[in-house]
Amino acid sequence: MPSQVEVVNMALLGSGAIRIESMSEDDENARRMTVAWPICLKDMLRAHPWSFAKKEATLSQLAASPILTDDFTYMYTLPPDFLKLLKTDVEPSYGHKIKGNKLYSNADAVKVEYIYYNDDPNTWDASFVSAMSARLKAETWFAITGKTNMVEFMWKELTSKLNYAKSMNGQEVTPDDFQTDEWTNARL
Repeated sequence: MPSQVEVVNMALLGSGAIRIESMSEDDENARRMTVAWPICLKDMLRAHPWSFAKKEATLSQLAASPILTDDFTYMYTLPPDFLKLLKTDVEPSYGHKIKGNKLYSNADAVKVEYIYYNDDPNTWDASFVSAMSARLKAETWFAITGKTNMVEFMWKELTSKLNYAKSMNGQEVTPDDFQTDEWTNARL
């Protein structure tokens, strides 16, 4: 399975740049990729409910009461690796809201499924590795090559690879049950 350096080298290879041996080496491209990596990865992980980046957790309730939070009673700390909320076990009538690194709700206990900051390429799907490499290439293309004529193409290539990765990931999970309510039942 690929390492962080191998994913970066895929991007550098596509840019016609020289490969790096480590992210910490004294090289301009290594420094560029070290800056781009966490920002691009967080954005890519938030773009889709990737099966390799899902976690579940029971949130810790804070002792302090919420202030000016739309009348929510309880406050919870989100996990440190939290990137995006996928679902909660909170009843719809209780509701919830995220502000900063806290979740507010009227439920006295909250379990969540979320996207976490999975920075281990060994756990990623192969199509996501390709898409992440394309993202790094698109983000750093001009800085590495000095050429503007291919930037638009790099972003189109990323879009194509990202759509493919999302499609592959979506085929590997069972869809959630269809939730019905009065409005959807009236339309059936």
